[in-house]
Amino acid sequence: MTKNKSAQQMLIAGWVVILLMGIMLAWLWKSLPPQLPWFYSLPGGEQQLVNKMVLVGILPGTMVILGITRALAGWAGKGDAPVETTLMAGSLLAVGILAAGFFRVMQIFAL
Repeated sequence: MTKNKSAQQMLIAGWVVILLMGIMLAWLWKSLPPQLPWFYSLPGGEQQLVNKMVLVGILPGTMVILGITRALAGWAGKGDAPVETTLMAGSLLAVGILAAGFFRVMQIFAL
């Protein structure tokens, strides 16, 4: 573990966001259709759809990416706290962007 409090707080914030995503997915699981729109950058129709199990796979994938980023930030930031903090801020931003899309898709089906 590092002594960089900012990096630790960003790591905890990332885990909390992932946990909230998991809770929301579990809560809405039965009301979700078999396929969900995820790839909005593709042309409309079936190309945008993914199986709802893909959303389950996103959660552990995000956890792995966050863990790898934390390890890299700790390695790159040895003796240089701003580097470590910057890498963790980028990681938290990426998790936040993923969560925004995730919560938007969930919002479509929660109403």
